[in-house]
Amino acid sequence: MNHTQINDAYINYKSEITRYLSQIVKQPQDAEDLAQDCFIRLMNVTVHIPEDRILYYLKRIARNLAMDSFRRRTRTLRRDSRLETPAHHVDTPQMEINEGVNEIVSHIHNTEHRKILELRLIHGYSIKETAQMVNRSEDMIKSSVFHAVNRIRAKVIS
Repeated sequence: MNHTQINDAYINYKSEITRYLSQIVKQPQDAEDLAQDCFIRLMNVTVHIPEDRILYYLKRIARNLAMDSFRRRTRTLRRDSRLETPAHHVDTPQMEINEGVNEIVSHIHNTEHRKILELRLIHGYSIKETAQMVNRSEDMIKSSVFHAVNRIRAKVIS
C-alpha cells in the first residue's frame, strides 16, 4: 500500500476500528493502542488490498491483535499465580497424612509389629509378600496386624 492509501484508511477507519476494539477488550486505552498497532501492520503490508476490503482487513488485524493480547495477559497471569503459590502447600495433604499415620503407628512399641503394620497397611504389601519380607509365617503376619490394630484402637479411640 502507498502512503496516501494508508493515510486515507487512517482518517476513514480509525474511529471505527477503535470502537470495534473497545467492544472486544473493554478498556479504552488498550483499544487505542491496538488500533495504532493495526495501522502499523497495515503500513507493513506488501500486497495490494482493494479499497473496499481495507476495513475488513483492518478488523481482521484488530481481532487477531486483541486475541494475542488476551493470550499474553492470560499467560502472564498464570505465570504470576504460579510464582505466588508456595510450593510446599501442594504437598501439605500428603504430609499431613504421613504425620497422622506416623502418630498412629507410634502407639505400637513392638518394632517387629510396627514394621509388619507399615508394610501391610501403609505400603500395601499382601500378607504373603510381608511374610516373605520379614521371614515369618502368614499366620504370624495376620496375628501381628490384628494385635497392632487392637492396640491402636485402645490407645486412640479410648
